[in-house]
Amino acid sequence: MTAASASTWRQTLRAFLRAPSGIPAGLALAVLLTLAIVAPLLWGAAANKTNIMHSGEAPSPAHLLGTDRLGRDLLTRTLTATRLSLALALAATAIAGVLGVPLGITTALAAPRLRAAGLRLIDVLLGFPGILLAIFITAMVGASAQGAVFAIGIAFTPEFARLASTLALSVGGRDYVAAARVLGVGPAALLRRHVLPNIAETLTIAVFSTTASALIAISSLSFLGLGVQPPQFDWGRMLVEGVESFYATPVAALAPATMIAGTGLALGFFGEALARATNPLLWSPLESARTRFGIDAPSVTTPADAPEGGPALLRVSGLTVSFPSPRGRIIAVDNVNFSLRPAEIVGIVGESGSGKTQTALAIARLVAHPGCVEARQLTLEGRDIAAARTVALDRFLGRRLALVYQDPMASLNPALTIGTQVAEPAIVHQRMKRSAALRTAAVRMGEVNIPQPDARLGQFPHEFSGGMQQRAMIAMGLMNEPTLIVADEPTTALDVTIQAQVIDVLKSINAQHGTAILLISHNIGVIAEICSRVLVMYAGRIVEDVPLASLLHRPAHPYTQALIDAVPDLGSDRARPLRTIEGRAPDLAAMPAGCAFAARCSQAADRCHQQRPSLQSIGPRHRAACWLATP
Repeated sequence: MTAASASTWRQTLRAFLRAPSGIPAGLALAVLLTLAIVAPLLWGAAANKTNIMHSGEAPSPAHLLGTDRLGRDLLTRTLTATRLSLALALAATAIAGVLGVPLGITTALAAPRLRAAGLRLIDVLLGFPGILLAIFITAMVGASAQGAVFAIGIAFTPEFARLASTLALSVGGRDYVAAARVLGVGPAALLRRHVLPNIAETLTIAVFSTTASALIAISSLSFLGLGVQPPQFDWGRMLVEGVESFYATPVAALAPATMIAGTGLALGFFGEALARATNPLLWSPLESARTRFGIDAPSVTTPADAPEGGPALLRVSGLTVSFPSPRGRIIAVDNVNFSLRPAEIVGIVGESGSGKTQTALAIARLVAHPGCVEARQLTLEGRDIAAARTVALDRFLGRRLALVYQDPMASLNPALTIGTQVAEPAIVHQRMKRSAALRTAAVRMGEVNIPQPDARLGQFPHEFSGGMQQRAMIAMGLMNEPTLIVADEPTTALDVTIQAQVIDVLKSINAQHGTAILLISHNIGVIAEICSRVLVMYAGRIVEDVPLASLLHRPAHPYTQALIDAVPDLGSDRARPLRTIEGRAPDLAAMPAGCAFAARCSQAADRCHQQRPSLQSIGPRHRAACWLATP
């Protein structure tokens, strides 16, 4: 066992013991399991020994809980019944889990139509009360212990399926799952590494609570005469016999009832404590982790100059992203055209909803269903990446393109260590051994200025500061030495100091590796720090493609000028309110005939409201879609 594994086990045990119910529930279940093993061996004969002469006796030194109507000792019978009662409950839960969890997860990850049909089927099955469905099944298969187990297992399967599908749907939309798809991680590995670990906590609680419910349900079937049959006996069968003589010897019914209730509580509390122990986010407070590891000082590097010539690394022509809606087709990205050369850093800037993120997702082939992506040309390194999805294309994108999301905590899998996640791209695409991939991961983490990278490999995302999480995401993207990094607002959730650190890391990567970067942001200040060229987007269209110098001093589009004016600087008059862009962006489902910005533009003429301007060249490497822009 490695030092990191030993530390993880210690933290897990410590979290379990710190749970309020951990120690009591653990001791209670230990006692029950011990009884299940030894009670039939020690007292099995005594539990079945009949003596009519001592029928229905009250508690006494000879019989601490008294005897039943056949003179059998109630205490030894109650203890001996532990094995069969627990075994039946666990078997029924196993059947429900083995059938329900795969059914729910498979349904959640299926194609949209199959998913909808599967979820409706699960809903229909949940409409039948579990105990009634179990009685119906038992009536068909016959009254027996095996029949009761099978019936309860089938009856509880829809509950597991619904829980698993709901959890899988919530996890399936996370950024780290999308990133794993880009890497080309297969369905089985995606399920094992990214879905199951993040739903394990809730499923753990469900398993133990379902075991408690199954214990009660099987006991109920035995009570109704549909479960365990004589000469076998479980707590439910003992309840049947105890109720018949309840007024004479109430303890005959109270003893098994108490065991059922106590075992159910112990199972529930133990599941809660175990779920806490398996969730690394609960091992230590986030604040203490950030205090312990701190935030290191930024490094300053100089980006490589963008080459003026040479073939394009990325070509985007006629890119359109649309979504169906009750009001018709909504075009989120409308006929976008641009190119990106090797080692160039290009920014995309615009208000929220302008189409920046959808453009990035379309390039990475990650637009969610039912979105539709169309393009006349979409190539990376000359290869058509708009073609039908294949394993080869997924591997190509996984190696040559890296995507850095806005929220690193949502992009990193909280159930896996940083080292495991950073190393995964090399393991998947380069078939690198885990040990070699971890060594490479440490190197990449050092390149993005994460201190003590070897020690950090075994830590979890919540033990990193926000800036370190984002740099870990960048390190993950560097594992396969991509030619293009698409950074979707990587600094939005960070404070100004950490923003500077992330920008410096991107500059360093560009300088050291010659990696092209497509940086998406709504902050022109961030764009101006690193980019040599800027694409300004509004209402799904590029309204200006401008070199950085012209952006700051000679913007051609009124919307670009409005974005610049909205950014305060040290010379701004603090007595005056901040400048804003009046009005709001147009409804994408009802776009105007002319310029989309005309309704908010103080310079708009009649032609602006009537005719849509196209993107025209107005200078060296400078294009604008505005009737007022002149060369």
